Amino acid sequence: MAIDFELHLQEGFDGETVVIEVDGVEIARVEARTRMQTGLAHIEKLRLKPGQTVVVRLPDLSLSAEHRVVAGRPFIQVTLKNGALRIDATETTPGYL
Repeated sequence: MAIDFELHLQEGFDGETVVIEVDGVEIARVEARTRMQTGLAHIEKLRLKPGQTVVVRLPDLSLSAEHRVVAGRPFIQVTLKNGALRIDATETTPGYL
C-alpha cells in the first residue's frame, strides 16, 4: 500500500541539478538552491511503498545517495555538505523559519 512521503532538499544546495529516482525510475528533476533564511531548497511529494529505494543524484557533481523507505518515517531529508550527500528519515515534520 502506497503512503505519502515528502523529500526535503535542505542545506548546501547552490543551483545543482538534482535527480530523484524511485526503484531506478526518474520521477523528478529539479534545480535546487537553499534559501538561507529557511534552510530549505525544495520539497518533492512522493507516493511510495515501504521497502522501495529512493536515490538522489547530483549528476554534475557525480554524487548520489540512496534511502530505503520505512513506514512511520515519511519525511526524507537530504543535505549536501563537504562534498557529500546525506539522507535521513524522520517521523517529525521538519521545521523551517
